[in-house]
Amino acid sequence: MSFHTKIKEATQHQHQATEQLLFPQQNWSDLSLDQYREFLQIQYVFYQRAEQQIDVALSPGLRQMLDWSNRQKLPWIEADLLEINAITPVGFPKDMMVASEGEAMGLLYVTEGSTLGGRMIMKALQKNEKIAPYTSFRFLSGYGADTSAYWKSFLRVLEDNHHQPETVIAAAQQGFDLFSQSVYLIREKQLAKQPPLRSI
Repeated sequence: MSFHTKIKEATQHQHQATEQLLFPQQNWSDLSLDQYREFLQIQYVFYQRAEQQIDVALSPGLRQMLDWSNRQKLPWIEADLLEINAITPVGFPKDMMVASEGEAMGLLYVTEGSTLGGRMIMKALQKNEKIAPYTSFRFLSGYGADTSAYWKSFLRVLEDNHHQPETVIAAAQQGFDLFSQSVYLIREKQLAKQPPLRSI
């Protein structure tokens, strides 16, 4: 069994729980613009907390293997928030401290895996006339046509750098928990409501 399979099985329940937490029984093609704003604000809070921690923990060698500078997604989310006139969330606690490369790889499993689902969500939202005219979907576009290649490249690095498998898996589980916390934090703030927009 590959390590990818092990970590996927170990996080399956939390992965499904986070998907249900976002918009339970909601068809993406029916999402409102305010719900899309909230979705991006949740992503912003999660990635701000996650990427700061990953950045501190990675060694120069692992940064190079991962092409880390091109995997950071916070600027993509910032661009989308600006495009739809949404408030950029600030002042949220980290709540998860990454102290090793193993923990960074576990958290990266969550952030990198999201690019695959993001492409699927984008296809649904592109049919949504309440959202599609106002955004270029930079975040959900992921790495574009290279999304699958980037995921496979990450998995190769993961397979070669899981010397502490329990640490990596625990960090991935914490990553999904961190995302769930980000959902609750944004919904408590109710930042999403903004004036109507003009089409881009």
